[in-house]
Amino acid sequence: MRTKLQKGIAIATMASTLVFAAGQWTSASATKEPIPAWASAELAYWVEAGLLKGDSNGLLRPQQTVNRAEFLTFVNRVFNYQALSDKKFGDVDASAWYAAEIAKAQAAGILQGDSRGNAQPLSALTREEAALILSRVFDVVSANAPSGTFSDDAAISSWAASAVYALKEAGYAQGAGGAFQPKKGMSRAEAVKMISNIMGSLISDSSVHENVNGRNVVVNTAGGVLKGAKISGDLYLAPGIGNGGFTLEDCVVEGTIYVLGGGTQGIVLKNTTAGTIKINNPQGQPKLTLSGSSSVKNGIEALTGAAIVNDSTTPIGSLNVRAGASASISVSGDVTLLTVDSAAAVSLGTSKIGTLSFTKQAGGAKAKLDGKAQVGKVIADASVSLTGSGEIGEAVVNAEGVAFEKAPGKWTLNAKSATIAGKSVTQSSSGSGGAGGGGTSGSGSVDLSTKIYSYDQVLSGFAETGAYGDVKQYVRFVRDSTYKPSEANAVIGATLPNFANSHTFVNADYDVKPSIFAALRSVNTSVLDARRENLWIGTDNGVMKINLATNAITEYTMENKQLADNKTLLLISDGSSGVFAITENDVSYIRK
Repeated sequence: MRTKLQKGIAIATMASTLVFAAGQWTSASATKEPIPAWASAELAYWVEAGLLKGDSNGLLRPQQTVNRAEFLTFVNRVFNYQALSDKKFGDVDASAWYAAEIAKAQAAGILQGDSRGNAQPLSALTREEAALILSRVFDVVSANAPSGTFSDDAAISSWAASAVYALKEAGYAQGAGGAFQPKKGMSRAEAVKMISNIMGSLISDSSVHENVNGRNVVVNTAGGVLKGAKISGDLYLAPGIGNGGFTLEDCVVEGTIYVLGGGTQGIVLKNTTAGTIKINNPQGQPKLTLSGSSSVKNGIEALTGAAIVNDSTTPIGSLNVRAGASASISVSGDVTLLTVDSAAAVSLGTSKIGTLSFTKQAGGAKAKLDGKAQVGKVIADASVSLTGSGEIGEAVVNAEGVAFEKAPGKWTLNAKSATIAGKSVTQSSSGSGGAGGGGTSGSGSVDLSTKIYSYDQVLSGFAETGAYGDVKQYVRFVRDSTYKPSEANAVIGATLPNFANSHTFVNADYDVKPSIFAALRSVNTSVLDARRENLWIGTDNGVMKINLATNAITEYTMENKQLADNKTLLLISDGSSGVFAITENDVSYIRK
């Protein structure tokens, strides 16, 4: 089986980009049929690996137009999909040879059917359809907006454009003569070539494979070991691994490790570095273990349930939980920032978590802290509950409905109330920590005094989510010497109006509104608090709060030590009754 891998590496070296063009032809001695020279190596490897099978006469028919069922079968074999969907398509007969392949593709999320509920299995597959399928299964996406690069851009369907350009940007598709020919069918040889270019090397056995070098690698069988590999692109631990395991030793994966399979036997990284790890296995609960000197440069993203164990010498810098409400994530070991971005259930074993942040999308999330779990800081921007006897040093509560079974060492309450150690705490109350678990006591209080932060403190200490994240992003804009407000909306070609506060407009993705009084020249910025009780106004002379019920006015200035300087650039609501006032030099957090 080692031979198969070596041939796959050779093929990956030979084929780097897809070119839709005819080539020279050679004859296959076994089948006596013409084989295109530009795809002969890939076709030979696919036959040996069991990915490509001939017809009843043993013919590969490389020139024949590939249909949807055949193409999906190719993809299914590469990833070794096993799960079957129970969804029925009106045009797929249960006795057809491709019925199971269609069911696998639908279960994997790569086939959705048309508006009439048909799969069109025998229809010729177009180039743009192939691009869409491969973009989905290999997660080839682009951070850039689709831009015209082919002479026939206008012919590319809107639903396929982002996939086509993502493949081109990644170097997987170039077209021919400057044209992509999106509506044209593709031959079986072209289909094999296209998939091979993205697949790279394939490991389909449980052997030990050493010194694998290349761009991408797919592993579709459990039980193997990859040693000393240097992968410049991505590693796909495919669903074919099932509930088994796979081990990486002394490897470097510069791109992403996709954990699409694996179970309790676990995916193990020993002295291995990765750019990013994405866990997405709806069919199981993979266990991911990092040991030795293993590290993940850009963090781990859990899209489904998982058990994550960090036994390495390096804390996981960032772990983002985006799994569904029914998913459970267990974490042990050290993590610098654990962000919960969904209603998933998170359990913390023996671990040290620097910051546990619940975003606004985490409403209903639950976290259970084992007695040996230690969390430095909790930031709750949604209704969440935290149970267990683990220690929480500090908590910042920015939303209603937050409950702590055991009191944090100290807390800041920006919502009307929270439940702490079984008691309701409000902004006007104070209490003592240490209840509910017999842990070390600490003092808890609601501190509503204004806090002033330097830009450096904001950039190094504020979270990336919620109001704190909005403040941090705006400070980055202010600190960016290349940022020019008049060019901020260049993406949509907009010309900024001559408003007094137009300098607070930023880019198209920044969703903070500078002012509700954009045309008032004396007003730089304004915002209603989340409770719609107070109107906050920022000017060159400081900040003013107007109570909408009583018309009472409170002023905040440098002179009364509420601001570091008076020229207010932007006001951002904290999601409750307070605001962040960003001035030319500092940020004030005002809450009373």
